[in-house]
Amino acid sequence: MEAKYIIVSVVKSNKSENNVWAVGITGEEQEQAYCKSAYKAMRFAFLLKKQTGFYIADDSLKALSEEIARQKAAKAAAEAEQQAEQVEQPGQQAEAEAQPEAEQPKKKARKPRAKKAQGAEPEAAVPVAAAQTDLIAFL
Repeated sequence: MEAKYIIVSVVKSNKSENNVWAVGITGEEQEQAYCKSAYKAMRFAFLLKKQTGFYIADDSLKALSEEIARQKAAKAAAEAEQQAEQVEQPGQQAEAEAQPEAEQPKKKARKPRAKKAQGAEPEAAVPVAAAQTDLIAFL
């Protein structure tokens, strides 16, 4: 009996032009999962390794590592390019930052509370006091 391994391969997606990574076990017809990025495919492969105890194929691990390194290099290059553009145009950036602050709408002020009628409270208290004096007079 042949030993089972966890294999990871690149699959062309029907929905987009991006590559999709299929993670599966040798000897099984269906893959365990499809991942959009190499990093997630590697994480899922290690999860399968922990659950099943099978080894990850060396060529799959090497291909994933190379793809992750390539993606990190591309991301670092894009960030460096973006920083170079910001250093190149400091005056325009300052103007762009100042404009959104001026365009912010002013906060609406709250409406003042309605004032209670001051005459209503003393009138209600006076008849009660008058009724109490009448009761005392009858005793």
